[in-house]
Amino acid sequence: MKTFPLILGLVAVASIGLADDQDTVLPGRTMSEHQVVDLASRQLSQVSEMRCEFKDGVWNVLAVQKGVWGVSSITTNSDGKVFVTSTNATRVVLRVRDADGKVEAVTPP
Repeated sequence: MKTFPLILGLVAVASIGLADDQDTVLPGRTMSEHQVVDLASRQLSQVSEMRCEFKDGVWNVLAVQKGVWGVSSITTNSDGKVFVTSTNATRVVLRVRDADGKVEAVTPP
């Protein structure tokens, strides 16, 4: 019985590792996240931080907008001290079609 939790833990770690692999082309897609980042980084050489999201056959590439603060959260610890955390806003800057890799720049609103 002691080996069951160990086996279960190893399976969980292995499945998390597989789901986080950016080089894997997932079912229903023709490109991996890593391939999309490569295409986007050629177009956005000045952007250091980007994130990719896949929806309906299109990869949306989001980049952090410097100097634009978007989300703030306020938390209180057990001593009653208040912490305010702010993050830079992100927006879609590129769209990459999964079927053919065509890159389309998104103009800001």
